[in-house]
Amino acid sequence: MQDVLDVAKRFGIALNPENEDKARILASWRARTADLGPEQITILKDLWADPAVQEVVKTHVEKLTVTHLAYFWDHLDRISKDDYMPEDEDIVRARLRTAGASTVSVCVDKRWFEFMDVGGQKPERIKWEQLFKEHSFSSIIYFVAADEFDVEDEEKEFDRTKMEISRFIFREILTFDSIPSDIPIILFLNREDLFEARIKDPAGFKAFKTTFPDYKGNNTKEQGLAFIKEMFLPNAKDKATTHPLVCHYTCALDRNGLFVIWKTVQQLILQRMLTVIGLV
Repeated sequence: MQDVLDVAKRFGIALNPENEDKARILASWRARTADLGPEQITILKDLWADPAVQEVVKTHVEKLTVTHLAYFWDHLDRISKDDYMPEDEDIVRARLRTAGASTVSVCVDKRWFEFMDVGGQKPERIKWEQLFKEHSFSSIIYFVAADEFDVEDEEKEFDRTKMEISRFIFREILTFDSIPSDIPIILFLNREDLFEARIKDPAGFKAFKTTFPDYKGNNTKEQGLAFIKEMFLPNAKDKATTHPLVCHYTCALDRNGLFVIWKTVQQLILQRMLTVIGLV
């Protein structure tokens, strides 16, 4: 909530007078450590209902660092209970910031897959090529938040949007000599549901066209995502790449859709593994 109020102040969007004291009370709470009792919950609800807060959430979403705000506020009573246990729907909407490299093993259809997650601080990404030299990978899966086409880099290290930084890193990965040329690279344009909501909204569509002046399409998810896809994938003017390249539009909340996509990705991975051991 404090993040939303900071954006409102930045753009001169005033709260209702009766909520100004509540905003000051909120600012006095210690981040992440304040107890959420009935009084605190009431303050949060009153602030969430304020027209200024709703205006920020609707028209300045690119300035916010948290997604799925409406979902969590709609479930505030349940989440604030002392015996709260996260549900699956809570978990898939939560943001877990990663830094460095972490590894997780997953068993799918009696086959074990090991995933290495590399992300977080921008300077750490210069270590990626060293990781590719030290480890043997069967594929590279690259996620891009499609709805963050105009979201500023919150770490303020670069004067670029998150999508611009993602595209720069992705295109660099395609040129790494340390990655065998036959390794498939799978691009996931994720959060297509949030992207669709933004591009269908007049303010969001205006922001998209302002960010990408060359865009000539309409305000549909399909045309917008196709434009972003073309930005990421190499064209005839770029250095040629021999990597098999695949792009999927995904929504992490759509379990059935992700299952179908995973089957496709799994086949790419298994095909590469069979090729390496000489069975194909």
